[in-house]
Amino acid sequence: MPKVTFQTLLFRGRLPLIIGALLLFMAFNDRSFFIPENLINILSYSSINGLLAVGMTLLMISREFDISVGSNLVLSGVIAVQVANHFGAAAGIAAGVASGAVMGLINGILVAKANINSFISTLGTMVIFQGVAFALTDMKPVACDLPTFQSLAEWELLGLPAPIIYFLSVAIILWLALKFTRVGKSAYAIGGNIQGCRNLGINVDGWRIGYFIICGACASFAGVILASRLGAASATFGENVSMVVIAAIVLGGVPLSGGAGSLPGVIGAILLLGLIDSMTVYLNVFGYYQKLFWALLLIGVVVFDVVCARRENRRLELAELLRLQREPLRDNTEVTS
Repeated sequence: MPKVTFQTLLFRGRLPLIIGALLLFMAFNDRSFFIPENLINILSYSSINGLLAVGMTLLMISREFDISVGSNLVLSGVIAVQVANHFGAAAGIAAGVASGAVMGLINGILVAKANINSFISTLGTMVIFQGVAFALTDMKPVACDLPTFQSLAEWELLGLPAPIIYFLSVAIILWLALKFTRVGKSAYAIGGNIQGCRNLGINVDGWRIGYFIICGACASFAGVILASRLGAASATFGENVSMVVIAAIVLGGVPLSGGAGSLPGVIGAILLLGLIDSMTVYLNVFGYYQKLFWALLLIGVVVFDVVCARRENRRLELAELLRLQREPLRDNTEVTS
């Protein structure tokens, strides 16, 4: 068993360490940052991206990803609002979530059955979904004044807004699925060795399509919650969100090569990105400077993460090499009488 060193502890606790360092920095600059209302706002803001991230985590573990989640989010919100305005809140919510699952199904079929690379296929569907959203809204925000629709995101539990509760609930369900069911075991297996899974008779295409559907349903659920929270939907709400989500998943420990990772790490990364966003506001960084500050800070965090990961991998390789050198050589010489 590899010895636990300070470097190992640093690698395993890198996200809490980074979050702690940023919080310490804000403690010296603006203590009003720590008022409960702001901390809850950070969690509530992060919950939308969090739903996107936990939904895509299964997909990325299986070595695929979906850059159309932002367009899925806005189109689902638009569909939910327009259906709610004509047929009621319940129909709107159901239509919005179902539309995302259908979009995920389309992506899954393109990747698993048509054998199109997930980057290319979801890039194409991203443009298509966004174009449909623009067409349905005529490039204008669409409002929904129904109290029952808006109440979806307005209730609280123990002082926590509904979006946070939704995010935590979905995260717990998917974490249990990843850890204890065939859903998770198949994702790790497919991401680790897809051809080996085919040889073993595992329905690789079916599982991949299922992961795309889960990703699409989570994205649409986030879009419906966002539309409910704002009381409106717009085709511009999801700009660049897919890149942020993918960055958070990778930062949370899921490699682009798939086959590894966990949801707790992804959740920590989502909270870190939400914290960075809030910091830019409190430090009075606005406009293009806000994007520049956010990008530089994110790059710094990713570089730190990569350096820690490389050092930990080198340490493990060295430890394994030393272990092999210490093992006594096997005597293959036959004993003759």
